[in-house]
Amino acid sequence: MCGLCAAVALILFAISIPRFLDGDIARKSFVKALAAWSGGKVTLTGQLRVASFASLSLEASGVRFHDAPGLDPVLRGRAETVTALVNLRSLLLGDLEYRKFVVSSPQFVLKRQSRGGAADEFAAARLALTLVDRSSLPDIELRNPVFYVADRDFRPYRRISFERIALKRPNPTEAGSFALGLYKPGFDFAFKGERNGDSVSGQLRLKTTGECPPAANLLAALTPWETASAFSLKGDLTWSRDRVSLDEASFSFGDRTARGALAFYVSDNRARIEGTLAYDTLDVTPMWTAARAVGSNPAEASGGVFIPATNERRAVDLDIRLSADRLRAGGLEAGPVALAVTARSGHLSVDVAELALFGGNAIARVEIDPARPGAMSVTGTAKRLDAGALASALQLPLSVRGPATLRLGLNVPLGGEGALPETGAASGSFALLFPLGGSLDGVAGRALDAAVTGADLLAAGRQRFPFAAARIDGRLTGGAVDLDVQGQHDGQKIEGKLRIALPDAAVSGTLSSHREEAPVSAGGAVSKGGLASAFSSKLVLSGTAAAPILSSHQDSLSN
Repeated sequence: MCGLCAAVALILFAISIPRFLDGDIARKSFVKALAAWSGGKVTLTGQLRVASFASLSLEASGVRFHDAPGLDPVLRGRAETVTALVNLRSLLLGDLEYRKFVVSSPQFVLKRQSRGGAADEFAAARLALTLVDRSSLPDIELRNPVFYVADRDFRPYRRISFERIALKRPNPTEAGSFALGLYKPGFDFAFKGERNGDSVSGQLRLKTTGECPPAANLLAALTPWETASAFSLKGDLTWSRDRVSLDEASFSFGDRTARGALAFYVSDNRARIEGTLAYDTLDVTPMWTAARAVGSNPAEASGGVFIPATNERRAVDLDIRLSADRLRAGGLEAGPVALAVTARSGHLSVDVAELALFGGNAIARVEIDPARPGAMSVTGTAKRLDAGALASALQLPLSVRGPATLRLGLNVPLGGEGALPETGAASGSFALLFPLGGSLDGVAGRALDAAVTGADLLAAGRQRFPFAAARIDGRLTGGAVDLDVQGQHDGQKIEGKLRIALPDAAVSGTLSSHREEAPVSAGGAVSKGGLASAFSSKLVLSGTAAAPILSSHQDSLSN
């Protein structure tokens, strides 16, 4: 039955089309349909021929759109060929109408945008939405289209190209559902939804692969803290005049994924991103690198977030809540983490509400203030840290054990992109507390134990120096770390002041120990009426933190 219908259609087309072509009816209907779509004058400078009897299609070459008020902001355009698929029902009624147009290699010149600054792919997407609103055709496909876009007066035109743009509308006479697709190598965008007035809503799917400028621009616009070269997303899109929102969104950044909701607001001067995303792994290394780049060139900052992919600075404010099972910062991995990223007029702050780190938990605030260019402030508190894991991660030349509490307030200079800050250039203070005690192990622990107890350093002995409690207050100034040490060991109080010069970690300073003993009677019992004895010793430190040298002064005795 289907074969019979197809045969009848071919016969009707073969019989009818010569009459339409000979009477110039086809050319006029062709031009009329395209003029209704563009809203302006259309001419065919080439031939109109039958492209295929099998698909009931006609092809016109040399198509020019002299003006296109119906496709604003399109000014004019041209296409090598336009293929139209004939509506079979119209043939049966003795007319010639078309159900689909395929425009090959079109070139469109767009009006200059007075506000400017829009990403190229956003400009193409806005144009596609204009086609949705104003197209009189139920199905149109642009193959290898090129758009020429310019921002403001006197700026050169930019060339935006795609491999395919497809638009389908079930009922072109009514506002309603539609499907839109944009494709180029490495960039695949698909949307299915409906338009209602100035808003569009529906299902969005986007997949990018490799080094693709459209992908980089979109990623920088939606998630400026990410720099992945390939990503994909899908979710519920709502697009109004100045707001784009993604709900029930899922992102994939290579081996990392995130789910949540984002809203992108656009104004004349600034853009703003709000939302919440939950990651499996959050990599903040690109954010750190970008922040250091801004800090090293404060004169070039525009008071917004740097978007590397566009090679320009755009004023983007942020109000984002991020969480992740794992946090990656360079070679450091921790987590889970919950944080808030806020950017307002160049003031960037990252508030860490929760971070599982080295066996403990931390809260912190990282801030970049344009009033203090070239520096980043870090404040925070971490409790129940594994001191050994912390020392190993920081590559400290000491082996220390025990649960620790860390409090810090530092100003870290922001150097060139990709360079790590030198510890000696930072400034500020910190405090490291061991309320439950711990131990100093290895060479440093053995040397300190021998010096305090008076044992021979070369003799066999324990490799650790235990302490019941300790507190180290430090201050970073002028390329050195000044330490104020207080602790308890076997009933002795240990106090000292040390300096570690950077970057060679040369150590200098003194440590003193003090012990009081109750008076003892001749029978060995504690004497209540006697005088207590106090013993004290002083240690002079030199060498390096990895291999300290301790010189013991003679002990003193007082009653």
